[in-house]
Amino acid sequence: MFAMRSEVSYIMHFHIKENFHNKEKDKNNNRVTAAITIFTLGIILASAASPVVATTGNTTGLELSPKPVWDEVVINTGSTPINETHTLVTFIGNGTMTIPDTGQTINMTNNGYGIISPIPGNPDTISASGREAVFSEDGDTSAITFHEIVRYDPDPPQGKGIVIAVFDRNATGTLAPFNGMIVTGIHDEPPNAGVAIIKLWEWQSGIPIPTRNTATASAN
Repeated sequence: MFAMRSEVSYIMHFHIKENFHNKEKDKNNNRVTAAITIFTLGIILASAASPVVATTGNTTGLELSPKPVWDEVVINTGSTPINETHTLVTFIGNGTMTIPDTGQTINMTNNGYGIISPIPGNPDTISASGREAVFSEDGDTSAITFHEIVRYDPDPPQGKGIVIAVFDRNATGTLAPFNGMIVTGIHDEPPNAGVAIIKLWEWQSGIPIPTRNTATASAN
């Protein structure tokens, strides 16, 4: 995950903004600003502090990495209406990724798209799903698939939401440690900032990815 705004010197996972008309009110007077970016499941504090983690011994708890593995800002590059309720939004961004086991920080840039639509019965809330390509400064590449739910307040204009995302499993080099990783976190659009800040943590209580036995596979 996640989204991108205010000059790409900020960074991204996905931010995407578009105006949706509330059809039950005057179409020219009531719009809901929507945004998107990589990546949220669960409620996480928007500060730089560690997220809330369930560690009570309950195996159903949401256990997350101590620090974010994804930190970016995103900015929209365009939007195209698909129909009366869905819009395709493109975005770019940049930021950092942190390998949980080693703490190594990787600078990254990204670009992607999201399809956004208002939640039925909740005109101030949108859902978004999309894909985002990720590029490290060393030339390694990966991608994420993300889903978001974001709620907006028009006065002052701002949005907050949750994100869930999963990395592709074919990256090499510096991005290989993220292969198949499921992440979750927050989508934050500060008042009048014009950007979305995306922070994602690794979900550590999920089912681990099976390790492929290449020797056995070759022998067979």
